[in-house]
Order: sequence, then structure tokens, then C-alpha cells
Amino acid sequence: MDQHHIKYRAENAFLQNEDSGFANPGASGGVTGFSAPAQAAIPEVTEARIGSNQTRTRFVLELTGKVGFSIFTLADPNRVVVDLDEVDWKIGPGGNEGEGLIDRYRYGLFKPGTSRIVLDVTAPVKVDKAFILPPKGKYPHRLVIDLKKTSVKNFVAGVRKPTPIKKTVATRPPEDIVDDIRAQRQKKLIVIDPGHGGHDPGNLGIPGKTKYPEKTVTLFAAQALKRELERTGRYEVILTRDRDIFLNLRARPRIAHVHQADLFISIHADAIKDRRVRGATVYTLSEKASDREAAALARRENKSDIIAGIDLEAETDEVQTILIDLLQRETMNLSSRLAAEIVPQLKRVVTVRTRPHRTANLAVLKGLDVPSVLIELGYLTNETDARLLMQKETQQNIARSLVRAIDRYFQKNFVAY
Repeated sequence: MDQHHIKYRAENAFLQNEDSGFANPGASGGVTGFSAPAQAAIPEVTEARIGSNQTRTRFVLELTGKVGFSIFTLADPNRVVVDLDEVDWKIGPGGNEGEGLIDRYRYGLFKPGTSRIVLDVTAPVKVDKAFILPPKGKYPHRLVIDLKKTSVKNFVAGVRKPTPIKKTVATRPPEDIVDDIRAQRQKKLIVIDPGHGGHDPGNLGIPGKTKYPEKTVTLFAAQALKRELERTGRYEVILTRDRDIFLNLRARPRIAHVHQADLFISIHADAIKDRRVRGATVYTLSEKASDREAAALARRENKSDIIAGIDLEAETDEVQTILIDLLQRETMNLSSRLAAEIVPQLKRVVTVRTRPHRTANLAVLKGLDVPSVLIELGYLTNETDARLLMQKETQQNIARSLVRAIDRYFQKNFVAY
């Protein structure tokens, strides 16, 4: 349903209506609920709502079936994370503004079999109650979570360190590296990375006006580019994700590294407070951002894993240890040459920003021994850009312009092409 966040005036009545039975938080700060044996069909989430009064905030999901769930808290920033059996989200874009102790919430598929909700909270909280209610009257199954304020000391004591992702969740799992894969291929291999996904929706555009979140726009655009590249017969294409699922930042470039790709292209859609700003931008890696806006974009994109509850420090960055300065310098030079081909081709089909080629310290481009760019297709915070980016014609035009740019890049830089 389009309107999936309902603010109730009768707050106390709302809180009392969905209140029976609960699981108390354990000593570790986690809460786990258990359901009857899983049903064959994946349950659907049909509504999410929030109610609050002076002492607590209640978050409710309505579902078509029973689910098991677990809850834990994370700090810096403060969040409540809810993992539940995989569900099908029928409530619109991947997040919304909150109420009471909840600043905003995000949701989506975390990994196969597990969906995740992240509640960004306005103050240290404790999970006072968490339970599943069976269907009753007009109400279906409901997952109910009650939050209350707590002290900083108690919140920190209950925080659970994020669980590191040890295995890449991707459309095509990385294989062991073998020598000289490129020489064995008949076609150039391009890895396309649709930004965000799952419970990390990216930016949501203009509240109440933007129909799709960034994660959906980027997936559609990446799929269009894949089709156009493969249609030429000259390219093999791997998507880092081919559905709405979470993929952490380090897993994305690793797919390109392990498969010894010829190019890595990360697709995004930007956001900015000034809704008049629109147009595409192409970014390449640099330790120092080219301007203030580029630096802000890098900060926003680089914290994607952190807000999703992923422990970056626990991962070994294999790629970083492989690269030497000379190789990195050559890769960055080739990345700039690719950007130089993309900009004039994009200008033919969409509006581009002033100084359309910019540089930033973007984590998704770091440590790659593959020429790489990040393309911001436009601004979802601009009504015109948002409308155009969801049109199939625009997606196809952008894809064809990128194919022309990629063709020119290989023709100019590789004699054997």
C-alpha cells in the first residue's frame, strides 16, 4: 500500500490494542522470538506503523504469516536491528520517517532467508517488549516491538558488535583466482554494481513524491546496461546483485578483482538538500575529494555498511595487499580515461552537472586493480530527474550512451580490441 506509515492521534489506544504476551530481553541485549514451523509461502509484510506516548514508542509490522525474529542494538549511530525470516515487502519504498524514539526506519532482504529492519533511534533505548500476535478480527499476524528510553550506560552495555559477513552474497559467487583469466576470455568482462539494496535503500528522494528508492533505480539502470552490452556480442557482464538484496561495500569490488574484470561500473542516484539541483556526475577514486559536494557524497556512501550493522574491521581486505603503487597509478589513470569517454556520451542523452567528472575517496572504488567509475545518474531529490530515471526510455538511452563510451575506451586504450 502507498501510505505505509500511519500516525495515530489516539496514541494510548494504539499502544493498548496490540499488547499481549512478550519476550523479555536477555542479558546480552538481544531478543529472540520463535514461531510455529515455517510455511511454504514467504509471508508478506502488508503494513508498518508507529505509535508513541511520553514513555515508549511501538513499532508494528502486519504480516500474512508467522515469522521467527531476533533483535539487537548497535551504537554509533544508535540503532535497533530486527532480523526476521525472509518476507516479501509489500509496503512501498525501502524506508520511511519515524516518530517518537524512532527517527526513521529501513528494511529489505539482508541475505537469502533473512530480512532486516533497522530502526534509527533518537536516544539510547531498550527493547521493553517484543512479541508476535496471532490473527484476531481484522488484524493479521503482527510483530510488535516496544522501545523505552534508557541510560547511555545501559544502552552501551547491551550493544552487540555487528556480525562480520564472511562470505560474499552476490549474483555470481567469486571463484578462486587463476592466472591470466583475461587472456583466456574471448570477450571483455564488465562488472556492473547497482548501488545499495535490501535494507539499505540508499536515498529515498522527495518524501511523498519519489516513487522508488535509489536501490530500485540503480538496479533497473544496471539491468538495462547489461542488456545493451550483451547485445553487442563483445562483452560478458556480471551484476554484483540482480535483485533487491543487501551486499556490503567490500564484496562489490572484490567480485571484479576475483574475476579479473576489465571494467567496474558502480551505478547510483544522488541526493541533495537543494531540490533544484539535477544532472549526472561521474566519479573516480582519489584520496582527496575534488570539491565539498564530492567529499559529502563519499561520507554518505562510505557509511552504508555501518548503518546496516556490518563490521568492516573484521574483514580482510585482500585486494589492498595485492596492489603496488605503480599498478594503482595505472588503474587510476585508466579510470580517468574511462570517465572522459563517459561524460560526452551522457551529455547526449541526459543533463549533466557542471564539472561532471569529479573525484572522491569512495570505498566501493578502493583497492581495485580494475579501472573503475561510480556514476551518479541524477538526483532523486529533483522531481524531473526522479521522473526521468524511472522511465524505460531514459534507462535505455543512458545504457546505449555508456556502451558507446565503453567501446571508445577500449578502442583508444587497447590495440588488440
